[in-house]
Amino acid sequence: MKTAVVYARYSSDSQSEQSIEGQLRVCQEYAKNNQILIVDTYIDRAMTGTNDLRPDFQRMIRDSSKRQWNYVIVYKLDRFSRNKYETTIHKHTLHNNGVKVLSAMENIPDTPEGIILESLLEGMNQYYSAELSQKVHRGLNESYLKGQFTGGATLYGYDIVNKKIVINPTESEIVKEIFAKYALGYTGVSIANDLKSRGVRTKEGKYLNVARIYKLIKNPKFIGQTIHNGKVYTNIYPAIIDEQTWQKVQDVRNTNKHSHGRKKEVYNFILSGKLVCGHCHHLIVGESGTSETTGKHYYYNCLSRRRKKAVCNFHAVKKQWLEDLVIQTTWQLLKDKNQLDEIANMIYHKHQNLKDKLSNVKALEIRKSSAEKAVKNLITALEQGIITEQTKTRLQELEKEIMQYNFEIEQEKQRTYTYLTLDMIKNYLYNVIPNDSVHTISARKHIVKLFIREIIFDNQTLTITYNFTDNNPSKQPLDEINEVITISNSSNNQEPLAPILT
Repeated sequence: MKTAVVYARYSSDSQSEQSIEGQLRVCQEYAKNNQILIVDTYIDRAMTGTNDLRPDFQRMIRDSSKRQWNYVIVYKLDRFSRNKYETTIHKHTLHNNGVKVLSAMENIPDTPEGIILESLLEGMNQYYSAELSQKVHRGLNESYLKGQFTGGATLYGYDIVNKKIVINPTESEIVKEIFAKYALGYTGVSIANDLKSRGVRTKEGKYLNVARIYKLIKNPKFIGQTIHNGKVYTNIYPAIIDEQTWQKVQDVRNTNKHSHGRKKEVYNFILSGKLVCGHCHHLIVGESGTSETTGKHYYYNCLSRRRKKAVCNFHAVKKQWLEDLVIQTTWQLLKDKNQLDEIANMIYHKHQNLKDKLSNVKALEIRKSSAEKAVKNLITALEQGIITEQTKTRLQELEKEIMQYNFEIEQEKQRTYTYLTLDMIKNYLYNVIPNDSVHTISARKHIVKLFIREIIFDNQTLTITYNFTDNNPSKQPLDEINEVITISNSSNNQEPLAPILT
């Protein structure tokens, strides 16, 4: 029997445990209907879905490496994440661990069309999340312009009076002391220890430890500056520290910083996971190297050849060259608006068929209509003076039935996640595929994720299987592809593509 865990999340304190209970109930019902055994649950409360900084979410990702369950069931995909980039990363991790994400309320088929549909839903989740964020920011901007407190924990050194931030006389003196001592060369540890020995605490009764000290001395609000969306507001926090002391503390901070090693560079290999060697049929992966003469370079290489686990005749190719090859080949298909319209129609009809197949809305509406007709007949009988206890009882029963049907109809509509219109799908695809350029990394990622299922490359022939071609791959020799790309480069006044590495 297949096993699964349930992941549930709600976004803010304005929601409650009822939100979690509802998600768990729907996920459990989904598992039961699909003969899946739930073995564990992971829950994040009052945590946003726009990033992955969620304790139980991270624990779930780590636990997936134990390979003790097959699925992660979520109420809707936006409970998993509203960030498409992070969704892709974590789904890839789960996939490598043999785990698949299932949505209890979004019936996504395990087909090529389902891949596009799932990506479309994820994109719309992120879009609506961003739209909501814009509305929130507009409201915050109004509060900032009025100099009002916008919520959250009260910063040490201040109080809130009538939605205005005022200086706390006692705490502000401690803040001045901290800045003055740090400017004189005292360490954060010595300042924190001294304050603790004197019993200085925050409003919550906590000591000002080292972490709080270092966070405090770099907060510009103490000089009266609040930064929001790149704009500085000076009418919200009254200054406790003068500009001269602030600058001296920042100079000391910069001097005390340790020089850390460079973080490992993360480079976008957009074909990874879909690129297969045409010689040995193992994955082709991204690699990087450094040359004394040419510096850093990036390329794709066969995994079995790199690990020397199999004899393979594949020759490493430059990253940019191969990606341009795939993108330009695909672009020849997608740049035509009629082609995009056909893809949108295919997704829409697939969605409609799935919705009609899985939804009981029509059957419920027929039952509701019958109950409403029966009510009309009884009302007609009452108007004609035919009044009995049975008539009244039956009328009450029918009214309750209609209310129940209304509830079940709405529930079924929610169960089929959303009624996507053809225009909604077209608009999304038009935005994913910009008309002016396919050279931005975001546009290229969208093209590969949405439309390409597999790429087979053997240094001579490029075979691309698309999600919209009914498993009929586009197989083209390199000489024909190079001719297309040469024409494209000439029209765009670009340098010729780099040759294959040998």
